[in-house]
Amino acid sequence: MKYLRTSLILIVTLLAGCAGKPEPGLYEEIGGSETLSKVFGLSINRIYNDPVLGPHFEGVPKSHLRKMLTEQTCALIGGPCEYTGKGMRESHQERNVTEAEFYRLVEHVQQAMRLIGLSFEQENRILAALAPLKEDIIYQAR
Repeated sequence: MKYLRTSLILIVTLLAGCAGKPEPGLYEEIGGSETLSKVFGLSINRIYNDPVLGPHFEGVPKSHLRKMLTEQTCALIGGPCEYTGKGMRESHQERNVTEAEFYRLVEHVQQAMRLIGLSFEQENRILAALAPLKEDIIYQAR
């Protein structure tokens, strides 16, 4: 009986300890801001060299865009970052981005995520966090 009681106490203690440790979030799972910065570094190079998308980014320093995208995505996927940039509507209002151009940009980001080794599931979770921004990025007669 003493053995059983000791075993039960040990099991309850172990289970309580496991319950107190949260599952890692997407931010931690992918490797944090370092990984996001790599993703956006690769995708920004492709975007700036894209003949259709490049003109939309004239006058925007690559380093600034990379920092803002990393910060914003970090905040959206549960990381410790606070986004310090402009709102999407404000920063895109003069750029006249079409839906086709938006999806072209997303493809560059997806390719970068694959190149650095994120899983399809991680890629989709990141894109799902970013998807609500589409409405404020695509040009609509306002």
